[in-house]
Amino acid sequence: MIQVDVFTDRPLAGNPLAVFPHARGLTVGAMQAIATEMNLSETTFVTAPQTGGDARVRIFTPETELPFAGHPSVGTACVLVDLGLMAAVEPRTPVVLELGVGPTLVEVDVREGRAIGATVHQGPPRFVAEVPREAAAAVLGLSVDDLHADHAPAVVGTGLEYTIVPLRDRARLGRIVLDLTRVPAFEDAYAELYPCAFGEGDDPWVEARGLFPLCGIPEDPATGSAAGPLAAYFARAGVLAAGETRVVLQGAHIRRPSRLHVSVEATGDEMTDVLVGGGVAMVMTGTLTLP
Repeated sequence: MIQVDVFTDRPLAGNPLAVFPHARGLTVGAMQAIATEMNLSETTFVTAPQTGGDARVRIFTPETELPFAGHPSVGTACVLVDLGLMAAVEPRTPVVLELGVGPTLVEVDVREGRAIGATVHQGPPRFVAEVPREAAAAVLGLSVDDLHADHAPAVVGTGLEYTIVPLRDRARLGRIVLDLTRVPAFEDAYAELYPCAFGEGDDPWVEARGLFPLCGIPEDPATGSAAGPLAAYFARAGVLAAGETRVVLQGAHIRRPSRLHVSVEATGDEMTDVLVGGGVAMVMTGTLTLP
């Protein structure tokens, strides 16, 4: 087992990830039990490729399996390069992970033979639905006046779908008190919550919080699969230009600051790809004993 911190350039920040790079022979039940034991936002299990990629990767939260997630894709690709399971090519090594959503390209940044970070390509976005302001405010324990006046809540997906909820300012992020009685019905109707607010300058451009209690994650330190939809949302609103890279801060409210670099690619008015990347820091290696 390798544990890394993702979307940071130093250990003990960012989002922790446990990677089991030699998971051949493990059952789905064993994978889920191990992920529950690790008790991190996600744990990944690597097996031989099946459809022409470089590795088959399965992603589990403490409660369930996911078809895609951002920080597990970034972290797992870096571990594969660092272990020599993928030949390191400086300055950037392409790795194709076979995920539940299909083949996913991750470009690993390599310096002096070591992986220091990566960027995952999430594909073109889907703009699913607008969300009533009253419903979004109520589930967050806020008032409608706390929401941004010019940017309405909406469900957007780039692999997984999230409800992007822009707030009036970063102070409102600290006032969120999630109404757990409303969360199940809200997520059934829309998608998991990703409230956000613009920073005072360019760094961070946006601060966000990932609130996913039904997945066993009360608050996620960094959510690459949500930062992608956030980038697409603001690109569609004309706030993020094609080819421009901006920083999303997440995890500050749980003392795990994470920096996610987001950008979109477009041809004309059509977004063709959403990219989310950041640093990766090695934390520990270990051996898991199974019955």
